[in-house]
Amino acid sequence: MGGSDVSGVFDGRKVHYDGQRFEGATVSAVFGGVDMDLRSAVIERDVRIVATAVFGGIEIFVPANVVVKVMSTPVLGGITNKAAAPTEVPCHTLYINATCVFGGVDIK
Repeated sequence: MGGSDVSGVFDGRKVHYDGQRFEGATVSAVFGGVDMDLRSAVIERDVRIVATAVFGGIEIFVPANVVVKVMSTPVLGGITNKAAAPTEVPCHTLYINATCVFGGVDIK
């Protein structure tokens, strides 16, 4: 699976990458929410997620074999990174670029 677009606009979306290759994504939540579960995804290189939350929320569940690096632009919103340090090898980096306007992104 290549890069993907996921959006929750006035509704909710749940996306699971169960044994699928993950090569990055653009995720948007506008007056809605997105749950993205990458814990069983196959991540073979450094990848990027561009996340935008406007009056909505995004939850990203990351696998144990990635380092998470966050860049964010919050406007009366925010991002929390509760991802644990990698415990498995190989270790790749998941870059998350987030824009939050009256919304939020949670990384777990």
